[in-house]
Amino acid sequence: MTKRITRRDLLKTSGVLGAALLTNRFLGFGQEGASGALCKIGEDKLETYSKKVRSGGVPPDGIPPIGNPKYVSAEEASSAMGSNLSDETVVFGVDYGDTTKAYPQFVLVWHEIVNEEIDGQKATISYCPLTGSAVGYKGDIGKNSTTFGTSGRLLNSNLVMYDRKSGTKSYWPQILGRSVRGPNFGDRLDFFPVIWTTWGRWKAKHPETKVLTTDTGYIRAYGSDPYGSYQKSNTYYQQGSPMFGVMAKSDRFQPKKVVVGIKVKDCSLAVPKDEFRSTGLVNAELGGEPIVIVYEEALDTVRAFTRKVEGTARKFSRKGSELVSQPDGTTWSVDGNKIEGPINEEKLTPVPFFDVMWFAWYSFYPDTRVLEV
Repeated sequence: MTKRITRRDLLKTSGVLGAALLTNRFLGFGQEGASGALCKIGEDKLETYSKKVRSGGVPPDGIPPIGNPKYVSAEEASSAMGSNLSDETVVFGVDYGDTTKAYPQFVLVWHEIVNEEIDGQKATISYCPLTGSAVGYKGDIGKNSTTFGTSGRLLNSNLVMYDRKSGTKSYWPQILGRSVRGPNFGDRLDFFPVIWTTWGRWKAKHPETKVLTTDTGYIRAYGSDPYGSYQKSNTYYQQGSPMFGVMAKSDRFQPKKVVVGIKVKDCSLAVPKDEFRSTGLVNAELGGEPIVIVYEEALDTVRAFTRKVEGTARKFSRKGSELVSQPDGTTWSVDGNKIEGPINEEKLTPVPFFDVMWFAWYSFYPDTRVLEV
């Protein structure tokens, strides 16, 4: 009989327990009005999610979050982390407020959560290796400020966080960004972008970046990965089925295909990342919200912003590596910073977006639309 390999086993064996769309075409997805009524995830659905939460084989904080992160400069990073940090190393980049930081995947695979402060506000950088999703959330829930831990549980094979304000009573699936259990049931977390890219690309664009180090207070096999490798083929990250059960399945794409999941409240859109590179820009509408989806070559990433600027929905086009909003003619960088023009706002506002494996996105959002490219 073949022994079933569990997530706990993986961690223990590694020394741990504890057709192209034109840029001037408008696309509508889930246009149910401003409330997005037809794609709303109501209390009944959240309760169903809660019942499907299951053990991932480790206790709460058995995968320990980083609560006192240490950083070095880009110049110091190579000597601090040696051959583990090459130009091809996957990092999760945060350029938020006055903060520019890189979080190496080979560190976060052992911790999944980093709690810190950004511009004086509590913030959480989360990564789930089982679903290939890195997401940033602000640490404010209503009027309360908190940090997050790993509950040791999963939903649709995705990390379930808990907020320390409620102990382990409130559960927050990372992809969903809403509480499915506990005193915060139904509440939403505020998103900020975490960019999936490589160290070489990130440091070229942000030479001033700080880099999370392996000085975490824990002894872990940094540089190894219990799930495989993003630099090699035929590992968990590229092929095979989810390690844990999911609530819905689709054979539209192979399960581990990377899509960019975009959300407007509960309305959802999946953008096939590989195919979108040649498209570059799409003006769309999701759940009644005008959005623009853009590809950034420098970081090999896809971003999404609201097209509402100063209260007016704009149409965007590309001019080389820049975006142009009409009818005002303001130019913007592909990461949403104003370059020049009559608009007073200095930044475009992102809507929630992040890289994620197709099986995981579909299991949470079986009614998701898919951008045809």
